Amino acid sequence: MAAVALKVLLTFFAFLCALHFSESRSFVIDYENDCFLKDGEPFRYISGCFHYFRVPRFYWKDRLMKMKAGGLNTVQTYIAWNIHEPVHGTYNFDGDADIVSFIELANSLGLLVIVRAGPYICAEWEFGGYPPWLLKNTSIILRSMDNPMYTTYVQSWMSVLLPKLKPLLYVNGGPIISVQVENEYGSFFACDHDYMKFLEQLFREYLGNDIILFTVDGDSEAELKCGTIPSLYATVDFGDTTDPEAAFAIMRKFSPKGPLVNTEFYPGWLDLWGVPHQTRPASTVAETLDKILSMNASVNFYMYEGGTNFGFMNGAGYNKSDGTLIPSITSYDYDAPLTEAGDTTTKFQILQKTIAKHEKSPVIPVPANTTKFAYGKVQMTRQSTLLNVLEKLSPDGPVNAPLPLTMEQIGQNYGFILYRTQIPQYFYASGSADLNVSGVVRDRAIIYVGNVRQGTTFRHTGDLIVPVIIGHFLQLDILVENMGRLNQGMADPKGILGNVTLNGTLLMNWQMYAINLDNLFSDAFAFAPNSDERKEELSDMDNDFAPSFFYGEFPVNSSSDTFLQLPGWHKGQAFVNGFNLGRYWPVVGPQNTLFVPASVLSVSQNPASVLLFELDFAPCEFPDPCFVEFVSTPSLDGPVHPFDEDDIEA
Repeated sequence: MAAVALKVLLTFFAFLCALHFSESRSFVIDYENDCFLKDGEPFRYISGCFHYFRVPRFYWKDRLMKMKAGGLNTVQTYIAWNIHEPVHGTYNFDGDADIVSFIELANSLGLLVIVRAGPYICAEWEFGGYPPWLLKNTSIILRSMDNPMYTTYVQSWMSVLLPKLKPLLYVNGGPIISVQVENEYGSFFACDHDYMKFLEQLFREYLGNDIILFTVDGDSEAELKCGTIPSLYATVDFGDTTDPEAAFAIMRKFSPKGPLVNTEFYPGWLDLWGVPHQTRPASTVAETLDKILSMNASVNFYMYEGGTNFGFMNGAGYNKSDGTLIPSITSYDYDAPLTEAGDTTTKFQILQKTIAKHEKSPVIPVPANTTKFAYGKVQMTRQSTLLNVLEKLSPDGPVNAPLPLTMEQIGQNYGFILYRTQIPQYFYASGSADLNVSGVVRDRAIIYVGNVRQGTTFRHTGDLIVPVIIGHFLQLDILVENMGRLNQGMADPKGILGNVTLNGTLLMNWQMYAINLDNLFSDAFAFAPNSDERKEELSDMDNDFAPSFFYGEFPVNSSSDTFLQLPGWHKGQAFVNGFNLGRYWPVVGPQNTLFVPASVLSVSQNPASVLLFELDFAPCEFPDPCFVEFVSTPSLDGPVHPFDEDDIEA
């Protein structure tokens, strides 16, 4: 009986402790005094964006510790739906996608967390974070209540994500102090307040009422009018050239009381292919930051640590004037206080001093920058052309249809797809014809007739006609590259989106090959540094213009960060030890090197391997070897050339 009584008493004391703990932890808005209250005390956050999905987990702690040493008390991150639900109904929260571990790590280091949960995030990330399988339904409408299928998908995703976040809320003992609903919705044409209400209700259903839900929009009345609703706390974003008083005056029209908040303060800017590298002076960034902090405003740097668009994850902008796609480069360095490789910069030091003028931060040592090693030149030898190994890269065979289907319709999310059909035999005698792919290529297409490259085209809205030589060849192949879906939250299907004609004749009966480059590292391939045995096979191909695979090996005595430089190479995809580093395109610029994190290299995997999928030109004539080089210094500010003038004629 005594034991039972003791157990009841202990349970009661545990209940009281839990009740006290819950009551003592709170993060709320004090509308009377225009501030946040953390555990009943006035609080101002100084935060920095760091996207867990852009930095290998291997380096999460290093980056977070540097952020804390820089004077920040909070870290902010988007959540990218596409990396967590790559296939509808199949979820990934492991490894670099372990968002829960990322938040718990920040908490263990004494950092608070702000989560921007989407479902749309922009972030110059592929498709704004949306999973491509949404586009399998060609009639889907995004970011609106106009399509029940879309909202059903969002409900399903949030029913998985948000329960993972609830135990991590500040009131529940975790570090999450606020959650953003949607993202810069005022910049989207729909202006659907019912959609924002739907999301708010969804977030409240899973997160409860003890969490601040907020929105962010540009500092204009029009954007804020469409981007928020009264029940969500409205914040603004602006950069170093904006007067904070003017921007916050606009915010006050929608959040009359409560703390001033700049959710995206830009210390740098994003880079696009064919556009000069973007930088922002540290002095002007610090001057504007000083004004923001002098107004007792909370602020978040976008970005504080940029990271990398590894693989195929770069997004793309859209030029409204001419309809062209402008893809983001692989690097997301952003000219941030921490570089793409996590190094502290002069900007880091200047901003650290500016913050110290306004906030007492714990003085902790700044972690040393990682070692960068130049592994040197690596000889690359051509292994095969794409067309020679097409069946290995698409082992399930082609999808057949009378007319072209999009990438999404055949389940190909990223990278490349090859369309094949037979030219009607009556063209045999004509010798040549005009292939019309006007308005249907998304985004870049290489055209072959009978394995002979005819030309290269890039997406645009005008007429797109390629003269092709038919001769005695009747097989037409069109290799289409997805250069990155629009990150503005608009539907952007890839592949061939409509009819293809030859001298006005509609081409029918297509075979579509989904090219899975992950298969390059399966047992179906056996690459070797010396490909002498393949020389005879390759000598019969149109090698100067054939998309081809090049392979090389190099010794690794220690695992260190490095940068892959590709002098003379044209355009393609690079892999180190099977890891997809991303796109290279040095002839367009400005990026000349690809970041290779130390986590990709290992002394136990020695020698290390380099594999390039070169789409256009190698810097050597077959059968001579080519070279790449691993260097210790990045190059993101090379010369640029407009890619819309970069068409190749064979």
